[in-house]
Amino acid sequence: MRRNKWVALVLALMMVLTLGLAGCGNNNTDNKGADDKNGGNASQGEEKLAAEQVLRVNWQSEPPDLDPQTSTDQVSFWIINAVYDGLVRTQPDGTTPKGSGLAEDWTISDDGLTYTFKLKDAKWSDGTPITAQDFEYAWFRAIDPEVASEYSYQFYHIKNAEAFNTGEITDKNEVGIKALDEKTLEVVLERPTPFFLSLTSFITYIPAQKAAVEKFGEEFASAPDKMVYSGPFMIETWDKEQKLNLVKNPSYWDADTVKLERIEGDMIADNNTRINLYETGELDLTGVPAEFLSKYKDTPEFASAADATTWYLQFNIEDEYFSNLNIRKAFMYASDRQSYVDNVLADGSVVAGGLTPPLLAGKDGKDFAENRGNLYPEFDPAKAKEYFETGLKELGITKEEFAKHASFIGGDSTWWSRTMQALQQMWKDNLGVELKIEQMTFAMRLERYDKKDYGISIAGWGGDYNDAMTFMDLFVSGGGNNDAYYANPEYDALIKSAMNGSGDERIDAMLQAENLLAEELPIYPLFHPARIFVQRDYVKDVARFAVGADTDYKWAYILEH
Repeated sequence: MRRNKWVALVLALMMVLTLGLAGCGNNNTDNKGADDKNGGNASQGEEKLAAEQVLRVNWQSEPPDLDPQTSTDQVSFWIINAVYDGLVRTQPDGTTPKGSGLAEDWTISDDGLTYTFKLKDAKWSDGTPITAQDFEYAWFRAIDPEVASEYSYQFYHIKNAEAFNTGEITDKNEVGIKALDEKTLEVVLERPTPFFLSLTSFITYIPAQKAAVEKFGEEFASAPDKMVYSGPFMIETWDKEQKLNLVKNPSYWDADTVKLERIEGDMIADNNTRINLYETGELDLTGVPAEFLSKYKDTPEFASAADATTWYLQFNIEDEYFSNLNIRKAFMYASDRQSYVDNVLADGSVVAGGLTPPLLAGKDGKDFAENRGNLYPEFDPAKAKEYFETGLKELGITKEEFAKHASFIGGDSTWWSRTMQALQQMWKDNLGVELKIEQMTFAMRLERYDKKDYGISIAGWGGDYNDAMTFMDLFVSGGGNNDAYYANPEYDALIKSAMNGSGDERIDAMLQAENLLAEELPIYPLFHPARIFVQRDYVKDVARFAVGADTDYKWAYILEH
């Protein structure tokens, strides 16, 4: 296919930028509201700091859930990452060294199974000590079946965490999570897990203060005064659906490093509005929608960053219509991904060859996506019609009945409107049906997912850590983030084999699993996004990572201008 010079540049940058840690389900695109890359991590040197250290950003939407143990979306992850610390904190260079977070030090047993963490003498924002008991409490919350955390499976690397989460055992003493004293946390794993240290910076592993959770109950994390903070910032004001502002946390253990006094965050989904605010100086950085690419791409404020994310059509396998494989194949063949990437996005994004994006570690010196190759067929209107007619006959319905009842849901921003309309038109042209578009907030969409009340949607996923497993375990039977409700014992066995395996053996198991996904089609990968943005030259050192809670403001500062 034809790629312009900018696409090649984006891909080159993506391949060389360092992967960071931690990760999540995406609720927005528009380049994920991108922030800073200009200036990298340059030393302040002779630079003169501005008297007012205030950064103005756009969160894009209301954060649905700021409880670390139950949160699942990108916007909430950005904010949680700003107001909390975990055992480790990913540094601007992508590493997680000792002392980077609340753990001052740790030891790992010779068999790689027992981790013993020693905590710093750090404090919560209310002045009380942060203890190992806070971690123990929070981690047990995450695997408590009553809490029903969608990310509980991220703890299955820990001894008996899965058994506890599924109700197979009820004795906490059998689980490998134990506070030995106020400053010592012992963790015993099921199997050696090379990425476990990095995983402890993931949002669900962040401690929630036991006293605050018990005091506020269901209202915990619903307002600034119903949270206690351990990170660089605290929430100062939160006007729902409008604005959320952060202020520096004076009790933070590393407060001297934090230069920003405030982060003022709007919730703007409309592309024109946020670009206008950037132009008038009311935003210091913003993602660049496709229609504004030509305006900014040759300016010094324009930049890009790596982004290990995949967007895909998601079918509800339990829906009365999309449970039919031929119907799913029809929509796959009727969706012209290349046209969408070239003409709707037009921002350097690339067509996806599978669920896993480039950049994740593979075998033979290649990344996992290279090992896998392109698993999905090209756009084919003739085949789309053929599979659609076959599926309709199997279901015993007409096109009219299908169009009347099939549901197509998505988000409420400008990008969502354009994407859904583009797909709606493709399906109308190639299948002869026009599905009604239902746009809604991310919180409402999550509710529809939970109720299995949809037929087809568009979903995005960004990795939690630098391993293909962060994508592949999404679709295990009953998985907390398996909103396609796909279930296949063969797939589950392959993922279990990869979890318990090592080296090429585990990579091969995941490659087989991804081939199975392509055959059974619970999802249809669409594209891997380019992450492009503009940022004022006086904004420095906003750390950006390819995956997870991918933006960190701890080290950011404002130059005099």
